[in-house]
Amino acid sequence: MTGALNGKYVLERRLGGGGMAEVFLARTVGVEGFSRQVAVKRVRAGLSDDPRFASMFVSEAQLTSRFQHSNVVSVLDFDRDNDGRLFLVMELVNGIDLDAMLATGPLELSLVLYIAVEILRGLDYAHDLPVNTDGIRGVVHRDISPHNILLSWEGEVKVSDFGIAKARAATNVTASEVIKGKPAYMSPEQARGWPLDGRSDVFAVGVMLFEMLCGRPLFSADSTEATLAQLWFSEIPTVRSQRPDVPEDLSRVIDWMLKRGLDERAPSAAAVIEALIGCHAYPRDGREDLTASLAQRFVGRAPSRARNVSRTSPADQTLVPSSVSGLSRRRRTRTGPTPFSSHGAIPRADRRWVWAVLASVALVGGAVGVIMATGGSGTQATPPAAATTRAGPEERRSSAPTSPPGPELASPPAVHPMPTPARVGDGSADAALPPVVPKARGSAAQPEPALTSPVPTPRPPPRAAPKTGGIKEIHLSPSQ
Repeated sequence: MTGALNGKYVLERRLGGGGMAEVFLARTVGVEGFSRQVAVKRVRAGLSDDPRFASMFVSEAQLTSRFQHSNVVSVLDFDRDNDGRLFLVMELVNGIDLDAMLATGPLELSLVLYIAVEILRGLDYAHDLPVNTDGIRGVVHRDISPHNILLSWEGEVKVSDFGIAKARAATNVTASEVIKGKPAYMSPEQARGWPLDGRSDVFAVGVMLFEMLCGRPLFSADSTEATLAQLWFSEIPTVRSQRPDVPEDLSRVIDWMLKRGLDERAPSAAAVIEALIGCHAYPRDGREDLTASLAQRFVGRAPSRARNVSRTSPADQTLVPSSVSGLSRRRRTRTGPTPFSSHGAIPRADRRWVWAVLASVALVGGAVGVIMATGGSGTQATPPAAATTRAGPEERRSSAPTSPPGPELASPPAVHPMPTPARVGDGSADAALPPVVPKARGSAAQPEPALTSPVPTPRPPPRAAPKTGGIKEIHLSPSQ
């Protein structure tokens, strides 16, 4: 424990700091042992006594305390300690910054797109924030860099440190008096001290995109003056010239963000978001991809999470893999009535055998109906295959009972899979009908209608034998 602030916050350890402030891990002190971890950013001694700096810091703290966005670190409190030093209390993001992520090696293409879009979402919110009632809108960050982008272990991306940002037309400190921000990520107009709008932050995000994809800073030199000279005068290389595997559509968007001329640059963070989401490589679940990448790159620091498991029931502590089929989980968790209970519906998983029994009964009933339709004479029912061909008029006449069966009928007639199309005007309308193909046997839950119908299809009455003058047909009884 390193100290306390106003009896409300206990500083536990120092997390880092810069030329303007120090950041501490702290926790709140509340009644009944209530406590919550927070981050405290305390201005260094001496700066709080500077009237111009104090005025700017207070103005920015009042603005940023109004931020309510998932991609911006929330400001929870603002005060002075017992020594008169200004400090901010912010939400604690449990994770790392983007600078630490870049130190582990090149990032996946889809991961770069996801991080960039999440950064731009937070900036777009700030750029459109109402400043006051006179219509002035927008807060420019002015210090976008990998150090101020926080990545949580749960895959969140948050923009932090709006402490040196300023609302347009709302500060007493002009940019011409002091160069704010890191030169390697500045926009050309910021380095010249010109008035700024959201396009300045868009340029800074484009510089970070180049670094995330190419593995090196876009502007880097031995001194601040040399870095600024590169920013103002050197040719800005394309991403594909440094990394040819980057898709053309993404490279065009980054070139659009890095235009030196304001009229040529992307007009807003919202426009860049739309362009990046339209890129072919944009991920379907970037947050999950970031969580997995952090767990792989920071083994031992990133908390492990139990994945792909689910409880069998709210009261059961047994975990089963979520890859188990829904049927298996239902069988494990069923506590209602069984299929043999006198109440309750039959579970869907146990209805299959019921349908099987019903289908068997239907099949037996259909078979009995067919036998009864033949009159018990032993005549076999026409097999389903015979239904694939309809008999024409000539075939029906030749099958009259006046013609005794000949030996040539011992061989089965040829069955044609497709009937001959009818010729116009020949009167053979039956031949034009499509074949009646028996339906494929489905599951036992849906038996074939032809086999379950107990009523046989009526047969046409036989034609009367034509009267002829020849020898009549003689029927011999068994006694003769």
